[in-house]
Amino acid sequence: MDVSLLGLARALLREDRDTDYTLFVNREDRARLAGWTAGARVRALCFRPRAVRLGFQQLLLPAAAAALRLDVVHSPSFIMPLARGSTRHVLTVHDLTSFSLPDAHVPLRRSVTYRYAVATSIRRADAVTVPSRFVRAELPQRFPDIPPERVHAVAWGVDEAFRERPRDEARLALAHLRLPERYVLFVGTLEPRKNLRTLLAAWRRLVQAGNAAGDLVIAGRLGWDFAPLLEEMATPALARRVHRLGYVAQHDLPALYAAADAFVYPSLEEGFGFPPLEAMACGIPVVASDRSALAENLAGAALLVPPTDDVALAAAIARVQQDAALRADLRDRGLERAVCFHWRAAADAARRCYAAIAGDS
Repeated sequence: MDVSLLGLARALLREDRDTDYTLFVNREDRARLAGWTAGARVRALCFRPRAVRLGFQQLLLPAAAAALRLDVVHSPSFIMPLARGSTRHVLTVHDLTSFSLPDAHVPLRRSVTYRYAVATSIRRADAVTVPSRFVRAELPQRFPDIPPERVHAVAWGVDEAFRERPRDEARLALAHLRLPERYVLFVGTLEPRKNLRTLLAAWRRLVQAGNAAGDLVIAGRLGWDFAPLLEEMATPALARRVHRLGYVAQHDLPALYAAADAFVYPSLEEGFGFPPLEAMACGIPVVASDRSALAENLAGAALLVPPTDDVALAAAIARVQQDAALRADLRDRGLERAVCFHWRAAADAARRCYAAIAGDS
């Protein structure tokens, strides 16, 4: 279960005691659900490999929904079952980057087949939820036949684990990662859409000009087309000034943010953008792209720059590192902004969407 689905499911079960929920999960994920699924039926009917999950979704889920007499099925990631039966259906579309930035995706997600499946699902769903007003505005532009009233903006929340904490406490919790004394942080998958090429170019500028305080730390899984990034990190100018941690466990992320000098997120496009909001909740100043949902969620609380302008990005990072008053201001504004995103509100919006298409309101 990804961060958005996990957060929403937890909040729905915590906040809505009047609705009967059934969670269909992968068998491998059952341990992650221990302790918070009381009151819900949990059906571990699938396995994690993509082909198996697709088969379950398309063949078994409709039958299971009918057998359990479910009123509403929520498909949380772009595609819904082709044979839906009489059950009402909610579809979540996290972003439309398969259409707007196809070259930033693996071949599968920019294929005609995949995009047709997404488009067909959007048109067939009784309601479509999106995580930001940005995606809500973009969707009818690409699918003008979709009535606007069927599209609901349900912003995600920031988990309570992301909070301010003393830097010494955070560093002690991260001793096993052997972090540099000072660092600027990026968290995200190493893939073209996250735009790490521009970040590395900006960091190289700072290093060569002698304006980089501390090092750059990059945390996240290897995605695809990452070889050029690894080669760039290994060049003499960056080899000792860039640290790649790979995947960092979820329980380590709050401390990783809290021990950073600043957080940088130059993504080309986001439908929501968890990492910069998580950093803000930890009291860390943020530099990010002035595009997509990032501009919507972060404007006024972060330094925003054009995502492909490495000169502007380098200048923004230098400002945050060198200006104590700016850091303090961004810290305060970021904390104030982060509390606007909570899972209780997301759960309430989702519940109202379910009730509306089920005919209960």
